[in-house]
Amino acid sequence: MTTRLRKTLFVMAAVIILGGAIQPNILFAQTSGVGSDGYTRFMWTGNNFAISIWRLDPSLGGPVSRVYGPYDGWMPRALTVGSNNYTYVLWRNDNGSMSIWSVDPNLNYVTSHAYGPYAGWIPDSISVSQDGANTLRVIWRGTQGEASVWALDTNLKLLTVAAYGPFPSWDSAWQTTSITCADNSGWDY
Repeated sequence: MTTRLRKTLFVMAAVIILGGAIQPNILFAQTSGVGSDGYTRFMWTGNNFAISIWRLDPSLGGPVSRVYGPYDGWMPRALTVGSNNYTYVLWRNDNGSMSIWSVDPNLNYVTSHAYGPYAGWIPDSISVSQDGANTLRVIWRGTQGEASVWALDTNLKLLTVAAYGPFPSWDSAWQTTSITCADNSGWDY
């Protein structure tokens, strides 16, 4: 077993153990990613909805971080990392609109774009293609059980939309959990 694999398994085991020992709360859809540079990025969420984005080197050391927010009415939902090593953060407003941020490889804010609100739809998660195009995918959950998938380019411009459902006996909403820091520092992971 390689050292890198051992470290990865150790971190995974620690998260699982801590997850069972620390009080649960709300987890955002996706809060970490690894760029093509091998650096891990992840997001801590404060109890005031500020975020701290961290970057770890390929050996999971040398942490660098940047804090953003809080922003009135906005709650961070998810984070993903593209093969271009940019981090993308999905924010949801109390009114149902969303904002997507582009953050450069050094964790500096670059730009953002807001969409919505759209009656009956809630922005829920974000992911990015790994084919080099770095096309973003945003999942919107419909209040009647539908799901809509949006594709956006790296400039955060909408490319296409597809909607699905509702389907009887199936729900587009998924349940998630979170880990809250035991030290009451106000940061969740």
